[in-house]
Amino acid sequence: MNIFSIIGYACWVASALLVLWMLVDFFKTNSQFGEDFLLSSKEGHDEITEQEKMFATEREEARNNKTN
Repeated sequence: MNIFSIIGYACWVASALLVLWMLVDFFKTNSQFGEDFLLSSKEGHDEITEQEKMFATEREEARNNKTN
């Protein structure tokens, strides 16, 4: 058995462990939170809305400063 075979098997083991970890995390998260919460994007939407308002205000102020 050469080094490349060992590295190949190690990669397969690492891949299997990652898949197992993802499945465990999926079921753990799915049992702790409801589907409505997991599919909602209220937090991100609020943050984006605030940023858009801030940028719009800055653009408007910049336009006002250019015209004055």
